[in-house]
Amino acid sequence: MLLCTAGKGWYQEQGQAARELQAGDVVVIRPGVVHWHGASSSHEFSHLSVIPNPEKNKDTWLEAVNEEDYQLLK
Repeated sequence: MLLCTAGKGWYQEQGQAARELQAGDVVVIRPGVVHWHGASSSHEFSHLSVIPNPEKNKDTWLEAVNEEDYQLLK
């Protein structure tokens, strides 16, 4: 789960359109869903990440978002 606390950012699940995030937004991410999240190119972004049951639900870091795709987000 992402709890957005400040700024402006993006969240995108694999195969879906990117979604803009702002302070107060909450994103529930099911285990195993490939996604990325981060700040917009023109704003800072702060969030809290909550992992319920961390013994079963582990983070798996994948490759970075490529610069061309990231710059398309406005």
